[in-house]
Amino acid sequence: MTGPAERDSGRDGHHATPGDVDTRFEALVDLVPSGVVVVDPWGRVSVWNTGAESILRWPSGDVLGADAISTTVAPSYQEAARKLVHRIRREGGWEGTVPLQRKDGQTRLCALRARGLRDVDGTPTGEILVVFSELPSSSGSSSETSAADERAALLRAERAAREELESVRDRLAFIVHASSRLASSLDVGMTLETVGDLVVPRFGRVCLIDLWDGRRLERVYVRDAESDRDDLVAQLRTLGGTQREDHPGIRAVLTGRPCVVAVTDPAQVARMYDDPRAAELINRAAQGRGFVAVPLITRGRVIGVLTLLGPGVAHGHELDPAEDLPVLEQVATRAAQSIENARLFDAERRLARNLQESERRQRRAALTLQRSLLPAWPHQPAELEVATRYFPGAEEAEVGGDWYDVIPVSSGRTALVIGDVMGRGLRAATLMGQVRTAVRAYARQDLPPKEILELLDGVVADLGEAQIVTCVYALFDSLRGTLTYASAGHMPLLIVDARGRARRLDHESGLPLGVARCAAPEHVVAVPANTMVVFYTDGLVEHRQRDVDSGIDELVDSLARASGTLEGVCDQVIDDLRPPTGYDDDVALLLARARDPATSPPPTAVPSATASAPPAS
Repeated sequence: MTGPAERDSGRDGHHATPGDVDTRFEALVDLVPSGVVVVDPWGRVSVWNTGAESILRWPSGDVLGADAISTTVAPSYQEAARKLVHRIRREGGWEGTVPLQRKDGQTRLCALRARGLRDVDGTPTGEILVVFSELPSSSGSSSETSAADERAALLRAERAAREELESVRDRLAFIVHASSRLASSLDVGMTLETVGDLVVPRFGRVCLIDLWDGRRLERVYVRDAESDRDDLVAQLRTLGGTQREDHPGIRAVLTGRPCVVAVTDPAQVARMYDDPRAAELINRAAQGRGFVAVPLITRGRVIGVLTLLGPGVAHGHELDPAEDLPVLEQVATRAAQSIENARLFDAERRLARNLQESERRQRRAALTLQRSLLPAWPHQPAELEVATRYFPGAEEAEVGGDWYDVIPVSSGRTALVIGDVMGRGLRAATLMGQVRTAVRAYARQDLPPKEILELLDGVVADLGEAQIVTCVYALFDSLRGTLTYASAGHMPLLIVDARGRARRLDHESGLPLGVARCAAPEHVVAVPANTMVVFYTDGLVEHRQRDVDSGIDELVDSLARASGTLEGVCDQVIDDLRPPTGYDDDVALLLARARDPATSPPPTAVPSATASAPPAS
């Protein structure tokens, strides 16, 4: 608070830090009948309570922001007062009598106690808290009796000022403590328990917390200072939602202001509830005393009500329901913010869990679809030895649209296909299945690779999925010992000759399917016996810590080192290129090695490595 005119400013949902003097004094200043003043580091008045206004007759609007000494201290004492200010900031405090000046120019001798303020970490803020009260006027007699009376009055005034200052400091410390505890929890249940710890038994014997859904109050918490009244706690829970419109809790929610009931009159309480048991239960909980309902307000919105039943206990004596209401309002404001933050955090956490579960279900569906579309028993032509590998990326990654196929076209001619639908999830896997089906249909017509890709480009465009697809379609002719292929934006093929020398085929590639009219050039390479052709997708060679070109170079080196069966070569390549954190994208690999015509076996089908492929790790 900076002046009496601003007392209700805390009800708009604004929350200042514990170090903000305005907020700290907002709810406390009306509790102190003595004058309470805060002098800022520049010597100006920043807080001026109604007690100060009553004693010195200075309205807050006239004195706030003015120089404290020149405005409020008698002219004859101003120089000494400035020295006192330096002393207080140096030593931390001072108490004594000071002649203060009223607005009409009259001087009043006041008992004054001053303390330098500090942050919660003990650092001086430069501000000074002053509590003062007016001493009784003296007749001017010099008798010993008059002097003794004056000293006694001075002592009483100083003692009263000291007690009030300690009371203010206790309330400030409690609010800072409450703010710290409530700010540390993001769990709704723990936050409610913390509120109960703070307000019971200081503000009442029983604490009720109801949350407002716009139509009714839902009881979410009950706390009793007496641990042996479980039956009462259980019954009080059932009263939630039965309050009528004239119930103090409902009025507090609708008006945004606390509502106090001084005495629990059974007839009056019975009219507040639909439940006939309410009068007896409330009277028992409040011990015949009253109760107070304080709205829980945050971000300018009422989210519920905090109700305290029965007398509280603080400062060594019982408190009536509204006796420490300003402090309770501050606690309620901070409790509302903490409850709302906890509810938002809990909602976001549930949403994240649901989203993760939805993504896992979609991933499983896409993976099932993708694997069902890959050939479980790829054709093993007599003229080629074929080995394949496919597995999805890391568990947290969505399934992509990688695929491969081996298609018999005619005697001695086999189509080898690999492709990748850009994108992830069920949509990419579905589009991959449609494109793969189209490839198989066109391959049966024994068309050149270039024409196959042109037809596939039309298919992708007609699907209207706004996605692009890379693909290599190759046709192996065992009679000529050649591989004719065309690429629509896919990874370059690799060749490993009979001596184990590996190289990439850096031939021109067309644009991916679905980008523009496909015009992929066609290339022919010789593939003599024991020569291996390598088809792969970008997931094998590209990683967050490795670019595509570096990955292809590593693949070439791995193929040059590999030996043994084609299945063994697949495993060696996968292991050599596996990043330390595992593959983060789908991996598809197809190896095809030309057999020696003199030793070629009849065509067979071999099991795919799809189902048994090692998981990404």
